[in-house]
Amino acid sequence: MGSPKGLGILVGGGPAPGINAVISAATIEALNQGFTVIGIPDGFKHLVRRDLSKLRPLAIDDVSRVHLLGGSILGTSRENPTASTEATRAVIDTLQRAGATHLVTIG
Repeated sequence: MGSPKGLGILVGGGPAPGINAVISAATIEALNQGFTVIGIPDGFKHLVRRDLSKLRPLAIDDVSRVHLLGGSILGTSRENPTASTEATRAVIDTLQRAGATHLVTIG
């Protein structure tokens, strides 16, 4: 048996049509492939601040009908994770602490 796989999903940048449909599709496919899925609210904001408290697991029930909603169920921000070496390191460290081995960024 391999190592556990965790997929983080976040939305960066501005709002765009279809974001919730992408969140839903990515979540469902990842779960079907054996990943745990971690919803990361407000883009890279909490990752840069090393704040795990806002992250939450996503299940099919959480995303199965979100395509009917506008906006982004995860929120968004324009936080730049490459603004500094420390910000990039904080994102990587926080993702590792959250158990994310993969990341989907939307936007």
